[in-house]
Amino acid sequence: MMAAGRSSLGAQPGWRWLGVLTAYWLGLAFLWGALTTVILPRLVELAVPGYVKTTALALIAGLQAVIAIVVQPISGAASDRLTSRWGRRRPLLAGGVAVQLVCLVILAMATGYWAILGAMLLVEFWSDVAQGPYQGLLPDLVPAGERGLESGLMGGATLAGSVVGVAAAGLAVTAGQTQLAIVLSALVLGATTLITLLGVHEEAGRTAGAAGLAASARLRQLLHPDHWAVPLRRVIVEVWDRDVLDRRDYVWLLVARLLILMATGTLQPFVYFYLEDSLGLGAQAAVATAPLAGAVALVALLSAVPGGAVSARWGRVRTVSLSAISGAVGAALFAVAPSYAVLFLIAVPFGIALGVFLSADWALLVDIVPLDEAGRYLGLSNTVTAAAGVLAVAIGGPLADVINGWRFGWGYRAIFLLAAVEFVLGAWSMRRVREPAALGQAAP
Repeated sequence: MMAAGRSSLGAQPGWRWLGVLTAYWLGLAFLWGALTTVILPRLVELAVPGYVKTTALALIAGLQAVIAIVVQPISGAASDRLTSRWGRRRPLLAGGVAVQLVCLVILAMATGYWAILGAMLLVEFWSDVAQGPYQGLLPDLVPAGERGLESGLMGGATLAGSVVGVAAAGLAVTAGQTQLAIVLSALVLGATTLITLLGVHEEAGRTAGAAGLAASARLRQLLHPDHWAVPLRRVIVEVWDRDVLDRRDYVWLLVARLLILMATGTLQPFVYFYLEDSLGLGAQAAVATAPLAGAVALVALLSAVPGGAVSARWGRVRTVSLSAISGAVGAALFAVAPSYAVLFLIAVPFGIALGVFLSADWALLVDIVPLDEAGRYLGLSNTVTAAAGVLAVAIGGPLADVINGWRFGWGYRAIFLLAAVEFVLGAWSMRRVREPAALGQAAP
């Protein structure tokens, strides 16, 4: 399968091949950076009274997370077992993104809070259908020696996509063109997905008994409940099997990721409201978000490559732990910042934390999970990402509203201090994970 994956771009994997493989992730980061940081807060702000806007945003984020927790590991595990002429991962990736693009059009036309909520849940569902198989595609095709580079590229794609998405959406929303921001995000996702789908090939497979069937007979076979319902039910049961708990290092890694991602999830969704209310920027908050996000992303990008080198020398576990401590310092400083200008200095420790974490996180996961069930285990790891988002917003949103009711603008400062505590707890949990070399599990 690995050889087939490389065939479209040459015999040896390298920057160009890995860049094509990572293109989808870049577009996905653009989309969710724009939606989470600018577009969705603005849509919610226009749809509900100001005193409940944070809680209303938290409800959407919470329901999105529930969908991600359920769907991603199932779609990933299903792709572990899928056979088709196009490979086992790409059909679900292509189908999921195609329907997701339609749902983004629905979101652009939605009016009223409940319509926005429904459209966002559809976008989330089909995004998760695509993400589960994509996560499994990476360890299928990336050799062990290239995983550090690919992890850095994924981190860079996450940062670059997010900051450009935030900047583009911020400009559009400030100009009163929220629908344009949504459509632009959809176009970017569609284009980058095509780059990955057309540029990376998997080894073809055939379902037993498929040979020689006419197209109409094959379609009837695919649509029959016995063909998909029983296997899907089996996948759903196996995804949540307790054997995962026997992998102690994997479980501790999930705990650490949960806490670290809760910290970042506490910061990102509320930056817009923090600038608007705590620092008093008002209507300029949308456009002010982009330069700040850009500063964090720039520092993170400059830190990612050195972070990868440090993780190779010191070990990925130690490197991620130190990045979490740096994140705690940055979050605490955000909480007490006196002005918008000071935030650009605070962006340094937080950007370093983000860049180093992203440069080592994916490679550490792939080193630990069993590669024959990569879709399942990486899908389960993404349930932690989703759970982190829902817990961060579900706790932070109402807490911010309560404290803002007591003293306006202080609520966001309080939850940024909470993020600092979460970073510290994440660093402590990460130290309980053994380095992959000590496990003897690194893939050959």
